[in-house]
Amino acid sequence: MGGDSLRYGRKRTARLSACLVVLALALAGCASIPDSGDVEPVKVSPQDESQVRVYAVPPPQNATSADIVDGFLEAMTSDDPDFAMARKYLAKDEAGSWQPQKGTTVLSEAPDLEGPEKPHSADQPGLTYQMIGQEIATVDADHVYRPLKPGRYQDQLHLIQEKIGGRKEWRIDALPQGLVLGQSDFQRNYRPVDTYFYARGDNWLVADPVFIRQRIDPLTRMDPITQAVNVLLAGPTGWLKPSVASAFPAGTRLQKGTRTLQFDDNNALTVPLNAAARQVTPLVCKKMAAQLFFTLRDLTSTRVGQIALRSGRTSLCSVTGDEAQAYEPGNPAGQPDDAFYVDADGRLARLAPDDKKGNDDANLVPGPFGHGAVKLDSVGVARDEKRAAGVAQDGKSLYVASITHDAEAGSPLVTSQGAKASDRLSAPSWDSRGDVWVADRDPGHARLLRFTGGASSAEEATVEGLDGRRIEAVRVSSDGVRVALLLTKGSRTSLEIGRVQQSGYGDHKKLAVLGLKSVTPQMETVTSVSWAGPSRLVIVGKEAGGVQQIRFIQADGSTSDASVLPGLNQVTGIAAGDKDSKPLVADSGDAGIVELPSGGNWQAIVEHGSSPVYPG
Repeated sequence: MGGDSLRYGRKRTARLSACLVVLALALAGCASIPDSGDVEPVKVSPQDESQVRVYAVPPPQNATSADIVDGFLEAMTSDDPDFAMARKYLAKDEAGSWQPQKGTTVLSEAPDLEGPEKPHSADQPGLTYQMIGQEIATVDADHVYRPLKPGRYQDQLHLIQEKIGGRKEWRIDALPQGLVLGQSDFQRNYRPVDTYFYARGDNWLVADPVFIRQRIDPLTRMDPITQAVNVLLAGPTGWLKPSVASAFPAGTRLQKGTRTLQFDDNNALTVPLNAAARQVTPLVCKKMAAQLFFTLRDLTSTRVGQIALRSGRTSLCSVTGDEAQAYEPGNPAGQPDDAFYVDADGRLARLAPDDKKGNDDANLVPGPFGHGAVKLDSVGVARDEKRAAGVAQDGKSLYVASITHDAEAGSPLVTSQGAKASDRLSAPSWDSRGDVWVADRDPGHARLLRFTGGASSAEEATVEGLDGRRIEAVRVSSDGVRVALLLTKGSRTSLEIGRVQQSGYGDHKKLAVLGLKSVTPQMETVTSVSWAGPSRLVIVGKEAGGVQQIRFIQADGSTSDASVLPGLNQVTGIAAGDKDSKPLVADSGDAGIVELPSGGNWQAIVEHGSSPVYPG
C-alpha cells in the first residue's frame, strides 16, 4: 500500500473543517444554527447524545483526494436530504447511480483508510483508497438487522479528476452501494422498532423487529412515526412471513404524500390510508388499528391514547389502548406473571412477596410438585399458572400436574433413555396455546418434542439446519411463533432462534422449526437464555477470551452498551417476565436465587433453591 494510513473519525486534520457542521440541540432550551464564525472539525458524539445532529457541507475547491474521501465518509453519517451533499463528492455518473438505500454495513468502529494506491499504468487513471474495518452487522433494504461474527471488512473507493467549474477536482467514481457506518454512528442514526403481525390462526400479535432512522429519513423524508407505519404496511420481514399475517389488505399504503404523522393533545393519532383499506369489515379494521397501536407505543414519550384510521375523507375505525389489549402480543392481558423456583428438597415453590421470603413451606404450590410426590430437577410453569411441567431429579421423566389443587402426578409424558442426567431431558417450556416443549438430549435419540395441551402424545418437531448440533435448552416465545434454542457442538453452545411452522392435518400433520438464525455470533458460548418480552431475551454467556456476562439482546441480535447488566458470579440459570416491571431472577450457585429489581443491584432472596422460572 502506498501513502499514509488514515483513520476516518480519529486522525482528523484542519482540512476536515469544510466537511461537517454539527448542531447540538440544547436539552434545556432551543438552539439555533450559527450564522457566523468558522466551521470547526468535531468528533462524532456518543449514542446517548441523541439530540446531536450532523450536517454535511460540499467539498471545498482544490480539495485533495484525502479530503474527498474523508468528506464523503462523514457525509454518509448525516441526515442530509437524499444524501445530496454526499453525492457532491461523487463523479457525475456515480452521483446519479449510487444507491444508499441498498443497505447498511455496520463496523465496530468507523473505517480505517489505507492509501492512496496509484495506478499500475497510465491507462488506469485515478487513485484508490481501501476502506478497512471489522464488520459486525448489516441492515438490508427491508430494514432487517443481521448480526455477524466479527470479521474483516475491506472495500474500495476509486477517485478520478473531473472538470468542475473550469478546474480539475478529485471525485469518487467507484464505491460500494449502500452505507458504511461505524457502530456509534449507526446507533446515533438508527433506532429499533417492533412492528406487529398476527400469529397465523390466532388473534394475538407477534413482534417483528426492524430498524428505522432516528430522525427524518434522508431518502423518504418521513419522520420516525411515519417510517414505522410505512414499514408495517409493507408487511412482515421475509424470515417471519410464513408464520404471521397482516390484517391490512394487500396494497394498503399511506395516503400519497404523507411524510409526517403527529399525535394530538389527547395522544390520539389519525393515519391516512389509500383506497385499498376502504372495504374492510369493522372487526378487521380494529385489528389493523391494533397493529399500529403496538407498533407505535414505544416511539412516543407519552402513552398512546387512540389510533384512528381513515381513507380519503372516510373515517374507518379507531381503537383505544384498552381495546387494543385484546390483541396483546403473546401473553393475554390480565394473566398473572409470578416467578417460581425448585427448593432444596426438589419441591416447586412460588417466589413470595417480601413478607414471606425465606419461608419455603408457606410458598409451596398445591399438588404433587409442591408436596414432593415428584422430586424436581427443572420446571416450566404454564402461562395461566394453573399447571406446571416438571422434569424429575434424575432427568429421565417429564410430568405435567396442577399447581392450583391437590392431584396425582400420573404417568410421565415421556421418558428419556440417556445414560446420564446431562444426556436426558432439558427444562420444559410452555407456549401460549398451552403446549409443552422439551428437548430429549439422548445422543442416540436426540429430538425436540411438543405435547399439545400438555397432555397428549408427543409430536416430534423437525429442526432444519442443526448441522450435527444438539439441542441443549428450549425456550418458546410468549406468542408461540418463535423458539430460542441453545445448540451445542464440541465445547461451544450457541443461541439460535427458529420459526415454528405447522402444515397438514390429521395423520399428515407436520411440525417443524425452520430458519434457524444465530443472534449471538459474537459470543463464544451461551449457557442460559430466557425471553424477556415480545422481542427481547436475556442471556448468560461470554465472548472469546472474556468473562461471564448477563445482558439483554433483541430477537434480531442487536444490542447496545446499555444492555449489559450488573455482574454476577457462577450464574447457571436466568429468568425474566414478559413485563418490564418484573425483576430478573437468577440461580447463582452458592448464593442461591437472586433477583435484580429495576434500577438496583442483585439481591439474595432464596438461600437454597434452583431453576428459577417465570411462566412460559
